[in-house]
Amino acid sequence: MELAINWTVLLLSLLVAVTVTGFFALSKVQFGSDKDAGVQKFHTKPTSRLGGVGISMGLASGVWFSQTYYPHDALLGVWLLVASLPVFLGGLVEDLTHKVTPRMRLCLACLSSSAVYALFHLGVTRTDIAVLDWLLTFPGVALVLTLLVVAGFINSVNIIDGFHGLASGTVIIMLLGLASLAMRVDDGVVFRLSLITAVATLGFAIWNWPFGKIFLGDGGAYLLGLWVVELGLLLPHRSQAISPMAPVLVGVYPLLETLYSMYRRKFVRAHPINHPDALHLHTLIYRRLILNPALDISDQSKNRANAQVALIVWGFAATPAVLAVYFYEQTNMLLAFIGLLALAYVYFYGLLIKFKAPVFLMSESRRAGR
Repeated sequence: MELAINWTVLLLSLLVAVTVTGFFALSKVQFGSDKDAGVQKFHTKPTSRLGGVGISMGLASGVWFSQTYYPHDALLGVWLLVASLPVFLGGLVEDLTHKVTPRMRLCLACLSSSAVYALFHLGVTRTDIAVLDWLLTFPGVALVLTLLVVAGFINSVNIIDGFHGLASGTVIIMLLGLASLAMRVDDGVVFRLSLITAVATLGFAIWNWPFGKIFLGDGGAYLLGLWVVELGLLLPHRSQAISPMAPVLVGVYPLLETLYSMYRRKFVRAHPINHPDALHLHTLIYRRLILNPALDISDQSKNRANAQVALIVWGFAATPAVLAVYFYEQTNMLLAFIGLLALAYVYFYGLLIKFKAPVFLMSESRRAGR
């Protein structure tokens, strides 16, 4: 029955993505069009950014069809859908109008997080780190830390949404990591909800990568960010056998991207931390490893280069997910891996900035231009 539910979710998500794309192509108004200008824009033609609509409908269908066979899954899924409405609708309005401020979207993310915390008391209630767990004993600390973690992770998924398949593929990897963790501790609820979310994302990703027929948009990125982080919080909440650092390691790549971007903007470039720039790791991969401006000048070649970014980043996202599944009980090992991956991120970023990236990672056109 799980297979039938997931097939339904996949087909509905894909069908909605295709329908939205077709309507966008035929429409003269083209609601929800992505901007074709800006420091973070690397596509070559107007494209719909309403991919979150198909994902949300895929999730809703999965929760609906689960109610007969897995009523507990459906109950949790329904409330997660309800709680996700503020941040999803806020992102969707931004996709349609480009007039929702970052501060408002942050407030909506906190509202969604607060709703989950109020409904399930689901948040950062333990870390298996002595100092932090001591702080969590004080009133209000758990709620504040939960809001920071959830809102931060939601925003981190939006930050890595810059190239075809990058965010959706990374989210699928993280969800499969969470599903594998759930299997390790026999948590069928988180396992099935993680798979439903991954399959709903896959329906969109099939139409997004490699050709970029539709974009995730803020609505899709925020929706997926909320579901990933809440499922990650749910695992250690339901099972003491799993370290809370295991889900953190699964999602460490977008977190590192966000934290380093904040540091770079505030202390290196002296800009506001929410000021957009073209210096994310995935942007540097595109410019220093893949695209050769002297050769890749056609729209087709630029689109092909765009899609190749995800292939490199997916490897960086999959490595911590595999490590988390293997060492899911060992907090000290998980923390060590988080630290090592942070160092690896900074080192690799430095190589790209200094034009010293490894040649074997470069595309053929880029190697030809060296």
